[in-house]
Amino acid sequence: MATTPQSPRTPTQPADLNAPFFDLREVAWLMKCSVDTVRREIAAGRLPCSQRTKGSKIRVSRADLDAYHEATRIVALPTQRNRRRARVAA
Repeated sequence: MATTPQSPRTPTQPADLNAPFFDLREVAWLMKCSVDTVRREIAAGRLPCSQRTKGSKIRVSRADLDAYHEATRIVALPTQRNRRRARVAA
């Protein structure tokens, strides 16, 4: 039985999660999104990347990926009860 080739848009798990650089498919797997979303984030300037020559493979460093995650993480807002306590204390 022949196997079908995997689409270049399919996110793939990196072989080494501690690698210094990841390709677009690996970044998509780590971010739990599509490769197109990763490309949009790079195009918008929110996710830095590197490329040796125009048309070559795009790589994202572990440090840039961690910085992106930290900059875009969502922090839970305090509940109404905690906000009242914070106002009284101030």
